[in-house]
Amino acid sequence: MLMLILTGIAILVLLISYLAFHVSPAAVPYIAFAGLAYPYILLVNILFVVFWIANKIRLSFIPLAFILLGWNHTGRLFQWSGKPTKQEEGIKVVSYNIQNFIKYNTSTTKYVSDFGNQDRITNWLAEQSADIVCLQEMLYDRDHYQTFANQLGKLIHCPNSYHQNYYQSSKGKLDAIAIFTRYPIINKGHFVYDGKSYGIFTDIIINNDTVRLYNLHLASIHFRKEDYDFISELSTQQEQAEIKTGTLQIIEKMEVAYKKRALQVDILENAMAGCTYPVILCGDFNDSPNSYTYHRLGRSMRDAFVESGSGLGTTYAGKNFPAFRIDYIFHDPRFESAGFERHKLDLSDHYPISCMLYPKLIKN
Repeated sequence: MLMLILTGIAILVLLISYLAFHVSPAAVPYIAFAGLAYPYILLVNILFVVFWIANKIRLSFIPLAFILLGWNHTGRLFQWSGKPTKQEEGIKVVSYNIQNFIKYNTSTTKYVSDFGNQDRITNWLAEQSADIVCLQEMLYDRDHYQTFANQLGKLIHCPNSYHQNYYQSSKGKLDAIAIFTRYPIINKGHFVYDGKSYGIFTDIIINNDTVRLYNLHLASIHFRKEDYDFISELSTQQEQAEIKTGTLQIIEKMEVAYKKRALQVDILENAMAGCTYPVILCGDFNDSPNSYTYHRLGRSMRDAFVESGSGLGTTYAGKNFPAFRIDYIFHDPRFESAGFERHKLDLSDHYPISCMLYPKLIKN
């Protein structure tokens, strides 16, 4: 009887995780936590299926039925086989959160002496020979910061660029989200929420057609060192009060981030609704494939990983949290994606992603 009750609880939590895909965290924030935990909730339900097969096989169909009910969610986590690139000419897209070029969070490089990581990232980007490169967390606060973006664009073979500092109050440095491309840029703009830029766009000309390109960096949780220390030392904590306080602080920060992303997405959706051009959307969403963010931004577009990736699509490379897929390349249905790749490059707390896009039929 106990196992049957536990099975029912696992199924109920699984259903709540499905709701996270549709319910805005701005309205009901706690459902978003179930969406984040979906891979683990799914695993628990699979274990219950195995348990009931071994003990009472006809009861195994109950959790199995609910797993199959949301089976489309699993394809956003794992793909069995990819789609190879074509021989024809396409558009190579790269998206990469470079974490300030120096592999840790900082607001200044004043005390940094080794900039080898920046050179390695730049060299890797140059080797990609991409047509479009979207970067998040591009920090440069040394001499000649005003010309850095132009120089970087030349080095990575994408001479046309647009960037926007996260905060307008930032002086004497680049601390920006950026787009680099070899295609001509004819229009550009950015999105601001709560005093911070979280997205930019450019209209570019590809084969005489106009394409709108978005690069997003949605609200992060903004954990501090003490939060990471708490998480890493959680198993050794002795005081229950300390555990409770630390846990509540982390949950509160996550809840704030979920609400911010929901509101940012609402602004983006309104802006994108008026765009008649084919769209390519890249960026660090700071959210999982089972989230409201993913659903709202991707419902009229295709996910390049789902369309042409293989294996696990995890892109977060940090040490303090489980590996999640939080970086994406979405594209208009008027493009076909192929050769999606998650590059195991250990130069940031994110892995870069790339794919090839092939226009089907573009009509503006």
